Amino acid sequence: MSATEPSLEPPDDAVKEPKLEHKTQPERRRFARLLDGWELGAVTVGLVLAAALLAVPRAAAPGVFPVPLVDAAEARATRQRLDALADRAQAEGLPFETRAVGDAVRRLGVALAGGVGDPEHLDRLIRERVPAALAAGQVDALLRLRAFQARMFVQAVRQHRWGGQASPELSALGGDFVVRAPRNGWAGADGCVASDDELQTLFIRRWTELTRLRDHPRFKPTLGEVRRYFRFLLLYPEHSAGSEAPARARAGLRLRYVEALARHDSEYPVALARGSLLGALSLMPQCAQALNLHLARPGRAEWNLRARNYLLFAADGRGDAADLLPTDEP
Repeated sequence: MSATEPSLEPPDDAVKEPKLEHKTQPERRRFARLLDGWELGAVTVGLVLAAALLAVPRAAAPGVFPVPLVDAAEARATRQRLDALADRAQAEGLPFETRAVGDAVRRLGVALAGGVGDPEHLDRLIRERVPAALAAGQVDALLRLRAFQARMFVQAVRQHRWGGQASPELSALGGDFVVRAPRNGWAGADGCVASDDELQTLFIRRWTELTRLRDHPRFKPTLGEVRRYFRFLLLYPEHSAGSEAPARARAGLRLRYVEALARHDSEYPVALARGSLLGALSLMPQCAQALNLHLARPGRAEWNLRARNYLLFAADGRGDAADLLPTDEP
């Protein structure tokens, strides 16, 4: 074979010797498998540590207080009941004695709004006319009257342009509502913050007070109506005229609402609310006492961590709690 012909023998470097590092590859793969999923493990550990830290009580100034929960099914049932009563009043009319009560309520509203009439005289007139309607056996008719006037009040509020003059209907049914609502933060340029259910509840409460029927068994508010009424006031407390410290004034008013609500609602965490509001008033010994009562009660414990945080703050004796915010979540 000549020197120029290609050789059939493989060159010396055609087959390479395996490198030694290939022998360690299985060991490396086994070690890598040990680290599989380390990211998920690290996240899990982090979450566990964060949860543990959150569960540890730490001093915190009272910042929120509980408001009553609204039962949607109960609210819907109440709305349907009132609608049925109002529809019947509109379709069938009302007897004379009941209409006389409605007339007196409207006339008192006009007088309270600054219109014609003496409020004291009209108040006495209501006290005369209500017993006459009851003596005539018109309890059901009075219930229909109240529901119908509540409906008309809600419509009048929704039609009102805030900043303008009240319509005759709104003055007759709401009295000075147009003046009080903006002052209390219930209404402004964007309208009234109250829902239709809340407006009905506010009107029915006022109507029942004006007619002195609050203790009559057929006119007593349901637990749902009581919760709705005080929930609204806790969210939007009435204005305290002449107050130099708005946050303290709101806390004082809310404390009154809480005490009134507690007389009707045994499920409301009144001790926690009382403790939070007393803390906002810088009454730390009373605040600590109320929070201890809340923690000592048996049953549900979803508010307990918050109560312990506030209790630690109260134990420090500081009085720099800020204005509180309402909440329905622990």
